Amino acid sequence: TPYDPAPHTQGLPVWLVSQLTRCQHVKQRNWREARIEEGIRRFWSSHLRVWHFLVERFGVQELSDVKRAYFSEYIDLRLSAGASVRSVNGDLRTFHGFMDFLQEQGLPVPHALLRLRCLKEPDPLPKFLTDEQVRALRDDFEQRVAAADNAAHRRDALLDRACFYLLWQAGLRRGEVEDLRQEDIDLDGRRLTVRRGKGLLDRTVFLTDTVVSALKAYLMV
Repeated sequence: TPYDPAPHTQGLPVWLVSQLTRCQHVKQRNWREARIEEGIRRFWSSHLRVWHFLVERFGVQELSDVKRAYFSEYIDLRLSAGASVRSVNGDLRTFHGFMDFLQEQGLPVPHALLRLRCLKEPDPLPKFLTDEQVRALRDDFEQRVAAADNAAHRRDALLDRACFYLLWQAGLRRGEVEDLRQEDIDLDGRRLTVRRGKGLLDRTVFLTDTVVSALKAYLMV
């Protein structure tokens, strides 16, 4: 269902909703086609979390009403509610990005709002699947193909398996798999073209025999 921000912006100043809408339209030009709806929801969720706090807690109606000190209370509130430091920093960066946008639109943004400091985040630990976990995933996808009891189930199982191998052995991102088109695949040349990948750049990916076989099996049905 397409996201409608109207029910979630009740009580916010008209100018703010208008500028947020303009900001969304500008930003979504750089979003992948398959991720636009998700991006819109994420955009409004992160922005509205901050602005509802400012309006409801401090009665903010104009940009000049926003004080840097308000964010100390916002940070304390979010942390006490169980939000992670990374999540809180994400909200602060979202607000800062919107201030940059307003400044580009010629609005007088208080200088203090352009220098909000984020919290120190703990060093992230690397996350990866072990060889055993990858083999378990592979075996599960292969078993689903073998166990499919009708044409529809087999088609879906073959699609899931092809997506798995594209993620694993071709190194595609989720959005890149979702946006992949048949004309971008050259099975004879054992390669495919990723359109508008990271940085909105195209790139060529060479395929293993396993990926080629999985794609051919799916395309046959």
